[in-house]
Amino acid sequence: MRGRLPLFLSIVALVVAVTGFTGLGEAARDALPRASFANNAHRVDGIHASRRPRAGYLFPLGRNRKFPASVIGTGPAGPPGVSALEIVTLASASDTSNTKSATANCPAGKRVIAGGARATGTASTEVSLTESYPSSATQWTVLAREVNVVGTTWMLTTYAVCAIVR
Repeated sequence: MRGRLPLFLSIVALVVAVTGFTGLGEAARDALPRASFANNAHRVDGIHASRRPRAGYLFPLGRNRKFPASVIGTGPAGPPGVSALEIVTLASASDTSNTKSATANCPAGKRVIAGGARATGTASTEVSLTESYPSSATQWTVLAREVNVVGTTWMLTTYAVCAIVR
């Protein structure tokens, strides 16, 4: 019997360790806090994650830190965009006129998406841009006048930002 006691105690210890039936084991388990990430590891800020692409679910990046090819291009196409951006300018005559206007026209197939103007010359510090607007889908018009007539030359340049808009 002397050789069997260590074997018997080993078997009892193994059963207790595997099943965790001791009060001490249960107390230790309850004393340790449960990992906080375990309860919400499947979501981020309330958004659930998914192993396959699904609407309204997060999808993990691949090992290369990019979305897998199976995910890219699976959603609906976005709205058409702007392409072939071009700035068209038109300058007025450089003279002593009190008022000037200039209209820049976009090339065929392009629409005006923005515009502006600049007054240059000796009297440019006395000039006020009074209007700057799209006068049609393909034109940008600017009007300017001298605030204090000084009798020196100045020039008005209009800028139209044109592009293909789809």
